[in-house]
Amino acid sequence: MDLHIYLHTEDGVIRRLDKIMSILTDLQAKAEATLAKVTSDTDIDNAVAKVVNDQVATITDLRTQLAAAIANGNDPVALQKLSDTMDAILQSDTSNAAIVAAAVTAGTPVAPTPTPPANPAP
Repeated sequence: MDLHIYLHTEDGVIRRLDKIMSILTDLQAKAEATLAKVTSDTDIDNAVAKVVNDQVATITDLRTQLAAAIANGNDPVALQKLSDTMDAILQSDTSNAAIVAAAVTAGTPVAPTPTPPANPAP
């Protein structure tokens, strides 16, 4: 006795499944590209933040050393002028950090609010 099994499929179903798989493949590629871009942008943002934070730390340390030199009686007029200049640099660096933070925030898209599905008529 021979038993033959034949699965009858409709070509329309196969075409639809192929279309769905094609769309899923495209979506996966777009998601991977987006992830790579976000990762790259995050790396750049972190690098900028590190540079700004390191500059602020350096300037703060120099100000502390300068304040000690002024307190020890070195040329107070010249040292105060230098201290004022360093204060201006520190203020500028702090402003630059705020500019970078604002730009990053402005460049971050807000997640769209999902719209509820329309209620079908009964």
